[in-house]
Amino acid sequence: MSRLMNVVAVAAVAAACLLARSAGAQGPAAAPSPVGVWRGTSLCRVRPSPCKDEIVVYRITRINASDSLKIDARKIVNGQEEEMGVLDCRFAAPGAQLTCTMPNGVWRFAIRGDSLVGELRLPDNTKFRDVSTARSH
Repeated sequence: MSRLMNVVAVAAVAAACLLARSAGAQGPAAAPSPVGVWRGTSLCRVRPSPCKDEIVVYRITRINASDSLKIDARKIVNGQEEEMGVLDCRFAAPGAQLTCTMPNGVWRFAIRGDSLVGELRLPDNTKFRDVSTARSH
């Protein structure tokens, strides 16, 4: 009887593994969500300029449409958060790309694991800033 129980247990484990494998293969993995708090650096790429390297905090929230987000951008000055502004953005799940257009340039971000990396390019395509942040837990 004990041998029969072992065979049944092995068969059950094998069936569970096959089911889990086929369930994972049925659909693509969900795109990572940019929603949350991100902390890191925003570094100037044009020198000399009035631009300053900053430690930043981005609070990303979803707006009405599924692809619409806003970034409440802040910088750390003397240990305190200071408002920089709010960006309206679009999120494209394929590639986990976030694009925020404003009159003086375009911010583009990509999610790579628990990192949000990006850049600000001016209308003439000059790279003005590089951003590297990590999800804050």
